[in-house]
Amino acid sequence: MSVVYAYSDFDFNVEISHISERKPNPQWKMDGISNNAQYLVAYCLEGEAFYKVEGKDFHIRKSDLLFFPRGVVRSAYANPDHPWSFIFISFDAQFLDEPSREQFDRLERWIRSPHLYKLSPLFLELSQVWTGRRAGFNVKCRSLLMDILYQLLHEQNRSMHGNFRYNAIERTANHILQHYAESFTTDQLASLSGLSASHFRLLFKKITGMTAVQYQNHIRLNKAKDLLLGGGCNVTEAALSVGYHDIYYFSRLFKKMTGKNPSDCIP
Repeated sequence: MSVVYAYSDFDFNVEISHISERKPNPQWKMDGISNNAQYLVAYCLEGEAFYKVEGKDFHIRKSDLLFFPRGVVRSAYANPDHPWSFIFISFDAQFLDEPSREQFDRLERWIRSPHLYKLSPLFLELSQVWTGRRAGFNVKCRSLLMDILYQLLHEQNRSMHGNFRYNAIERTANHILQHYAESFTTDQLASLSGLSASHFRLLFKKITGMTAVQYQNHIRLNKAKDLLLGGGCNVTEAALSVGYHDIYYFSRLFKKMTGKNPSDCIP
């Protein structure tokens, strides 16, 4: 199969081993601990703790997120005057390709962001559902953990590129998504983002892995593919619904992206 747009994504499944909610304890500490079999994610609900991970010192506060791949050695202790309460999740990840695993293992060990307060309800619900273990709890818990990991990946990108620049590209990408049947020039999108055209081109490619033109085609062709697979329209109708008025051009792009002719996707 040939693919037009070479950009990386994370592709994996998770299996939760253990979830624990810890109350404040001034004596809490650990020294040189590692977990060779599992990944760990921890979220600070309240209070403070001090960590040393891979030679780096971290002062953990409310809403901070910690991520530890397999085998990472860490030492930590609670602030005795304001000990932290936290929820941690131990899980295994099955990666569908090696680049996903490599990217996942490179994620930051400590993430602080004004947006991470939104994770508190997810962690609390996850802890409650796991403890209750009612019918379907594994499905719900995996779903909540995947949502948490998605937010972790999202914030990693934001921290890499800076809040203002990341939000500018995110706003523009969302505009394209909401108006996928329309065509926008790079200058129009740069104006919408509030960035210069040259800066916009560079930043958009860095964050999305595609140029603005590629991203527009990516969204439109995937939407057309879903329409065709749904069986509700023919090739011409699918092309027109996503903004392609030249059916031959649409068909060429579609085959380059999917390796199939549009008609092959009709049930």
